[in-house]
Amino acid sequence: MRGDEITSAGEILERLKKSSNLGQQLEQARIWERWPEVAGSLAAHGMPRHIRRNVLTIEVDSPVWMHKFAYHKWGLIARINRMAGHELVHDVFLKLREE
Repeated sequence: MRGDEITSAGEILERLKKSSNLGQQLEQARIWERWPEVAGSLAAHGMPRHIRRNVLTIEVDSPVWMHKFAYHKWGLIARINRMAGHELVHDVFLKLREE
């Protein structure tokens, strides 16, 4: 880009999304936004809590649901990464919800 070219705000935001932590956080936020679609019937029994180093932590209702989430773990990861268009999550950590 030359100094005399005009850059739209949309182009600037797209560059920031690709090159900054804010962009990665916005992309990760889509998991929360689309959780019912991503998790399907499991969604009511577990919620994503955070992502650290591409590991998604999901807090689940009970040991039974923890087992079900573990069984569907690779499908969840595949749906999340397909939604993102690249490897956003490479593993899932399941945590029992504290009451």
